[in-house]
Amino acid sequence: MKKKIKVVHLSNFDVGIQIHMRNQMLYLRKQGYDISIICNPGQIVKGDMYTPDGIFVKAIAFSHKITPFKDLAALFKLISYFRKEKFDIVHTHTIKPGLYGRLAARIAGVPIVLHTIHGFHFHDEMHPLAVFIYKWVEKFGAFFSDLIFSQNREDIAVAEKSGIAPAGKLKYLGNGIDIDTFNPARVSPALVSKKRSELGFSESDKIVCMVGRLVAEKGFREYCEAVRIISKKGLPIKFIAIGAVHHKAGALDPRELIKKNKLEDTMFFLGRRNDVADIMAAVDLVALPSYAEGIPRVLMEAGAMGKPVVGTDVRGTREIVKDNITGRLIPVKDAVSLADAIVEIISDPNKMQNMGAAARELALDMFDERIYFRRTDREYRRLVKDKISEDKLEGLKPILVK
Repeated sequence: MKKKIKVVHLSNFDVGIQIHMRNQMLYLRKQGYDISIICNPGQIVKGDMYTPDGIFVKAIAFSHKITPFKDLAALFKLISYFRKEKFDIVHTHTIKPGLYGRLAARIAGVPIVLHTIHGFHFHDEMHPLAVFIYKWVEKFGAFFSDLIFSQNREDIAVAEKSGIAPAGKLKYLGNGIDIDTFNPARVSPALVSKKRSELGFSESDKIVCMVGRLVAEKGFREYCEAVRIISKKGLPIKFIAIGAVHHKAGALDPRELIKKNKLEDTMFFLGRRNDVADIMAAVDLVALPSYAEGIPRVLMEAGAMGKPVVGTDVRGTREIVKDNITGRLIPVKDAVSLADAIVEIISDPNKMQNMGAAARELALDMFDERIYFRRTDREYRRLVKDKISEDKLEGLKPILVK
């Protein structure tokens, strides 16, 4: 019996193992790959473990700061682990695992090395020196890659123009969600009423939701400022924020922002939730005023639930938000425009309904996660055939067209 193709994915955020990566890992395992994960310890990953689905996770620490000795230790651990496990494919995500994972894979002699760009970390609001450093890191990592996936098309153009990677190494991947879970037909009116009641809202309340990592780059400060602007106008709109509180550099605590802006009666922080789909069914609009994105899953999820959205006019977001059709695009760091867009949509029931319907239709056409699962699978097979052996593919199931 031939050995399975061994694939390991590297990520910096352990929460994403169950939220963002789970379905893709299950798909690849079902296709016949031997799948495992390397992840930075955090809220879920405390050490080597198995996910509830039985996928092994190796815990290797990647510091969020520049720490030469710790970084070097992580690099050597990766090299040793890759040599021991003899992976066929190393697939990296995020900045530090992306850089050290690709370098270690090449040193360890891994045949195939891939990386996924989840939106470049540099953006127009950054200091030029920071932009230069991040571009250099991306370019250095690209040197060790056989293939680089991009979740949006604009980042491919940026990578080529900036000299990060040549066109031959770049391929559009896209992103997607579980459109069966994020399906308004799954949620009954009774469940919506129950969820609103659980959250402390009435049937008549208009509710705006924001979901994201609790960092400034996601636009939480602008969100709070927009809430303050709208509250001053006396409009009967309630706001919620969802995200996991952590104490890493650059982290924000919405509870402090709510208290500072005296928004206790208008804005409510729900922390980390496992019922986001049900909450989205119960709200009227979803906002994400982030500074940079790959492809924002939150807005795809909201659209799939038939909700209008407000997002910033940045790479990635403008690929999935159709201005004045599925929602509104606003300038970055512009709380006034954010407030205006929210009021414009939520004050017009017909506009909300039409935008929500258009958003759901777009999600069905473009955001089914199985599309990018299959794209990943096809590229794995192509690279295995080219760089290892076509015989290695014999144990895999055929890729379904739909």
